Amino acid sequence: MRMSGVLLALSLPGLPAAAQSAAMTEEVGEFVASVRAATARYRDQAAAIADGYRRIGPDFPSMGEHWLSISIVVRDEVDPLHPPILEYVTVAGQPVLAGIAYAQLVRDGPPRAPLPAPPSAWHFHEGTVDEESFILSHAERSGAVAADSGRPRIGVLHAWLWLENPAGLFATDNWALPWHRLGIPPPEWVGAVSPAGLAAALASGGEPYFVAVLSLRHHLTIKQSKRIAAVLERHAHGLRVLLQAGTARCEPWLEAELAGAWSAAEAELRTICSSCALLESEHQH
Repeated sequence: MRMSGVLLALSLPGLPAAAQSAAMTEEVGEFVASVRAATARYRDQAAAIADGYRRIGPDFPSMGEHWLSISIVVRDEVDPLHPPILEYVTVAGQPVLAGIAYAQLVRDGPPRAPLPAPPSAWHFHEGTVDEESFILSHAERSGAVAADSGRPRIGVLHAWLWLENPAGLFATDNWALPWHRLGIPPPEWVGAVSPAGLAAALASGGEPYFVAVLSLRHHLTIKQSKRIAAVLERHAHGLRVLLQAGTARCEPWLEAELAGAWSAAEAELRTICSSCALLESEHQH
């Protein structure tokens, strides 16, 4: 897979912006075609398991499940055709390959990898690649460790090759995933995290994740966690009813209705834990 064109374009400051943009577009197109061909077999999760990928961590509303290959992630160099992380979501009871992710250990400056993505597309964790799957590494802090800290960092880059991300190919979070889980085409307004998007995530089975985030972040008691789980389960049922009524044509009122339903759920959560608010605790890389 040729990756020199975009790197050359970016290394020549005098190159016209239009030429740089064309080179980037061509390179991204080659990347998508080549890596899709290389990972197509993993649309069957059994093939991923046979090749040594194993699930780590929870099912994130906006990232799905992380499946990690230890033998690939420990390599010194990033190979675009062999991503160390596969991301799956469950649709109609079946695992669906949504995207892939790359990881690289860095100390100073951005990751150096033959990938047509800007440095800003990478996000970072301080520790091991396993932290990419930890709930609080995403829900409680940005995960961005200062480049000049001198401490080793794990850089992670997502690429949504199989289920389109409205926020962009290399954006970390894909808020279209809850809609795919629900079997509903993502509305046009899906993009960054929002109250309506979190409502869709809750309706699509996000209760366990949200309960875990709140319980860990606020050190809730077992009794509080159970009460929160009951509240979220009830609101999730109501949201599914709402979505069934309005999804056939993605009615214009749907976003406002979902946002209002989410606000109602959070208001009830605050009667159990006064500081509990999921929107502000969601990861924002």
